[in-house]
Amino acid sequence: MMQPELLDPSSWPFYNVIDSTFDELTTLDGYGFPSILTTTEDSSGLSSDPFSSTIFQGEFVQYPFCDNSQQVMLAMRSNLSTELRILENILNDDDDIVRMDYITGESEGSFSLEQISTEGEDFLCPSPTMISESSPDISSNQPHVTLPGEDMQIDNLQSVYHLLKAYGEALEKDERELAQVILRRISEKVCPIGGSLERVAFFLSQDIDQNQGDYLKLESCKSFEAAFQACYQSFPEGKFAHYAANSAILEAMPDDAKTIHIVDFHMGEGVQWPPIMEAIACQSKTLRLTSIKWEENVPSPWSFEETKRRLHKHARVLGLNLKVEEMGIEDLVSETRKMQNMDGRGEWLVFNCMFLLPHMGISRSRTLAIEFLNVAKELVSSSINRRTSNRGIITFGDGDACEKLKHCLGFGSFFEGHVEHYQALLESLRMNFPPHLKEARIAIECLFVAPYISPVSWLQKWVKMREGSHLQEELGLEGRRLSQEILAEAKEMVKEGESSYGVRIAGETGNEMVLEWKGITMARVSIWTDKY
Repeated sequence: MMQPELLDPSSWPFYNVIDSTFDELTTLDGYGFPSILTTTEDSSGLSSDPFSSTIFQGEFVQYPFCDNSQQVMLAMRSNLSTELRILENILNDDDDIVRMDYITGESEGSFSLEQISTEGEDFLCPSPTMISESSPDISSNQPHVTLPGEDMQIDNLQSVYHLLKAYGEALEKDERELAQVILRRISEKVCPIGGSLERVAFFLSQDIDQNQGDYLKLESCKSFEAAFQACYQSFPEGKFAHYAANSAILEAMPDDAKTIHIVDFHMGEGVQWPPIMEAIACQSKTLRLTSIKWEENVPSPWSFEETKRRLHKHARVLGLNLKVEEMGIEDLVSETRKMQNMDGRGEWLVFNCMFLLPHMGISRSRTLAIEFLNVAKELVSSSINRRTSNRGIITFGDGDACEKLKHCLGFGSFFEGHVEHYQALLESLRMNFPPHLKEARIAIECLFVAPYISPVSWLQKWVKMREGSHLQEELGLEGRRLSQEILAEAKEMVKEGESSYGVRIAGETGNEMVLEWKGITMARVSIWTDKY
């Protein structure tokens, strides 16, 4: 196994901001981070308390439990860009780079999540202890902000919960008109600054009123790079999946392979590959990175050419012989076949598929992921038939809720399972993010979580699953056991025992590593090779 420091994201120079700590941000009260609920009357100067900053000069003076969420969002407009600019400046300050330590303790009066059982599936619902997290941060010297009473908040949360259940059941029964009525009612009760359940409901309701949240996305995109860095840092799912996959690749890599050929389902910003590059450079091997170019037209915030430029720049620093290319899946199959007929020329194949992890921001279809994995199986299998030592390996990181819900009896419980998954994701972000940067957190949610919260998308996935489209069961490959060393490092990465995260090995052959938050599966990494 390679040295752990080569796989530690804190050592990656490719993005020197990836592991900048948010702990620093909590001490920077001199910046006067804005609060979305301050008023003109309260903003006579900068507060030394970052939780009650008064830099914002907005007109918003009332918060009647989101009866007018447009008013709330308009008041947030200037704060959003301000916070993201501050965040970007801090994250890009080379003098302030230190390793990220997850903020694991719950703040006083935070949400507690109570689970009930619905048709065999756990589903998060509001309890009387869920009050304060659903309320904005309000300091005692803000007399013009009117909040609902505690009973009203409980009633609204329970109402949202029951409306969500009713909405899922209406979709299951194909009662589309009723579903639209329910969704519109939900949209009237929620806003982007409520509790985690409300925020899930808010993003769901954008399917019916997209204009309501358009400015959030537009403002967030202006500081996309800072938002991405903060997202990758705050959600451990991406770093966990990349670490597990990279570690398995390096453990399995044969000594006699001259070229390591990694085929990537979706390269995106390329942040997964710097530690692999460093490890391969130490062994004086050649690295070939191939990004698959799909015909499916999914808008991407990342340019392949820009990612290629960054990777080559890092390779030059390492003295690594690197080739980065983009090609279609058919061209890859054709070229690989030709090379295998020439005994592979010492090339070892790696197929890497990262799917629906939060930092990715866009969603390739399950159909393409299944196609990629089937091609990977075919090519890895044929490499064995050539009787070479270059077996090849397949790594799959899955951040979707689908696979753990494949045994649901109806769409209603499938829908509830997705609500639970994304409620947990949003709640974990709140706990890992500086509480005085509320608008910056909302920007991250808008860019990287909201695209996955879509009832139309969930319904399409349900139909595909009922047709038998499972990402893992179709491969018929042999799982490659993950080592205890990898497990121990992953546990340390997520601060198991100190945080709400846990890591465990699963799968019949011990080839799966699962990341959980409060017992809820958030991401899963599977490693396969072909059977002898």
